[in-house]
Amino acid sequence: MTKKQNLLILSLLATIGVFIYLTVHHYAIKLGLSENSICSISQTFNCDAAALSSYSETLGIPVAVFGAVFNLIILCFVLGARLGWVDQSVYLKNSIRALLMTGAAVSVIMGLISLISVRVICPFCLASYVLSFINLALGWNLYAGQREHFEASQYVGPYKSHLIAMALIPLMAWVIAGMIQQNYGLDELKKIVPEKIAIWRSNPEKSIDYTNGISNHVTSEKAVVVEYADFKCPHCRDAAKAFSTFSKANPTVQMIFKAYPLDGICNANEKMPKGDGSRCVLAAYAICAEKIAQKGWEVQKWIFSRQDEFMRVTDFKPYLPDLQKEFGIDPATLLTCADAAETYAQIKQMSAEGEAAGVEGTPTVYLNRKKLPYGNILEILKTAVNEVK
Repeated sequence: MTKKQNLLILSLLATIGVFIYLTVHHYAIKLGLSENSICSISQTFNCDAAALSSYSETLGIPVAVFGAVFNLIILCFVLGARLGWVDQSVYLKNSIRALLMTGAAVSVIMGLISLISVRVICPFCLASYVLSFINLALGWNLYAGQREHFEASQYVGPYKSHLIAMALIPLMAWVIAGMIQQNYGLDELKKIVPEKIAIWRSNPEKSIDYTNGISNHVTSEKAVVVEYADFKCPHCRDAAKAFSTFSKANPTVQMIFKAYPLDGICNANEKMPKGDGSRCVLAAYAICAEKIAQKGWEVQKWIFSRQDEFMRVTDFKPYLPDLQKEFGIDPATLLTCADAAETYAQIKQMSAEGEAAGVEGTPTVYLNRKKLPYGNILEILKTAVNEVK
């Protein structure tokens, strides 16, 4: 029995660890800090999509927090029995078995929701489902009830602590979630989301050409997100990470990147001061990657991922072999396209369109041709897109 108890304790610790990871990942997604998650392998196996789903929270509390607290309570019961802190009565055994069965049942429900409604498989969520059944298998016979006198009324008498412990699960989850949200400013974010969505609703539609830009290879009649950005803008790099996560989790939403270099050499805004031209060159590379190989969306992400390096240089030719290796784009062909007057005219056309649409800085986001304030924040973007999907 001791060996089985130890195995159950280890399995419960593993389950809690998985839920802690999912909690951290959930809040990282909300804050736009997560990219290339180890459990976001493809569009089918994708933790990001699960974290952005409306099913990832209950009453504003992440399901992962509930899972961690729930299994912590089970662990306390099991440890109490293992260390002799509590009497191994029929009531304790029934409580543990009931909790283990509940965990397995919830896993089945959440698994069906993932497959039917969210239509993705979250690998770490799947791990928690499997562990819940391992916990049930280990604990079922271990805590099988013996032929002892049993009265349900004892749960409101000598064994009322069991009910109190179970009642603590939602309370502890609420407290923990509240502490995390307050610590990272998510409470304030919740307050501004309705305000920004209301502004977006009332904003007029602008003339934005969906064909002149770099798309994520998706066509949508319901939700089209357009971003005007500059490749050397730090906030744009952060937005690129958020949009990459959002795009993976929302494969039916059309995303369009439009170059808005903060350099008067290629920006149509007459008040824009002229720079060293490097921002224009990077914009030209992304546009030409789309023209030559339909890899513009991938290349713009690649450029943002190297922003720290590119901020220090103005000559990007030494990086072209890396680009060729990763995307198969011939450097000579890319340079010819990037130097062409036609390409610079296209960049100026994008920036002129942005200025006419009300772009005042980068990044600026539009949803269905309406400006979306703070649209680079995932929670705001997700809420707005959910209204039109």
